[in-house]
Amino acid sequence: MTLEKGTTRRRVAGTGLASSRSRFQRRAAAARRRPRLVAALAVTVLLVAGLVAWLGWFSGVLRATRVEVTGVGPQAAGQVRSVARVPLGGPLMQVDTEAVSQRLLDTKSWSSVSVSRSLPDTVLIDVTPRVAVLAVRNPGGQVDVVDRDGVAFRTVSQAPRDVPLVSSGAAQVTKAGVDAALQALGSLDPALRSVVSGVSVSAADQVSFTVKAKGEKRKTVVWGGAGDGARKAALVKILLGQPGSTIDVSVPSSPVTR
Repeated sequence: MTLEKGTTRRRVAGTGLASSRSRFQRRAAAARRRPRLVAALAVTVLLVAGLVAWLGWFSGVLRATRVEVTGVGPQAAGQVRSVARVPLGGPLMQVDTEAVSQRLLDTKSWSSVSVSRSLPDTVLIDVTPRVAVLAVRNPGGQVDVVDRDGVAFRTVSQAPRDVPLVSSGAAQVTKAGVDAALQALGSLDPALRSVVSGVSVSAADQVSFTVKAKGEKRKTVVWGGAGDGARKAALVKILLGQPGSTIDVSVPSSPVTR
């Protein structure tokens, strides 16, 4: 009985040792294969990248044949293509997307431009048009259409419909000047706004305008810069009936009529 137990223990120990040896050998073999697999994978990636680069840069397979424009309607898309002047017919990867983007940005018509390549044959152009918020009559008598950032992106003979016209003593209205003008016009109630004219933005971004008081008499309002719009508008309405030809609410805590 004791002999059988000892034999069983030796068999179990032998089996366990053989199993451990087998696992060790498998792990060792796997460890030896791992560098070869990594190397093979790296070579494959390099080959694929090289193939794509060759196809895109040098072969006639991936050629730029299409320009797709997003962000604008069909008519404006045609203008974008005309300005972008994307070279078609050559390898797609040789299209200089930065040069295309710069040509579009130079027109100042777009607040943002993104140019990219899309396999197998397309150059993608996404543009965001600038939005006119003011028409500014500059010292030279021209009317510049500007966006919210004060960027003049078009010169016209007269202000576009529904775009307020202001005059400026500076060559270009800054963003602060645009903000002040829009706040002044937006803070006045519609009835008062309808009798406002001669809106001006100074080189120091200070706004003034004239407003018709009772009868045909007109008064000059010195609005100042942006800030306290509602308070300034209320003061203008109150002081409009007071004596004097000028209402100064540029410092709303100390309004002045003279």
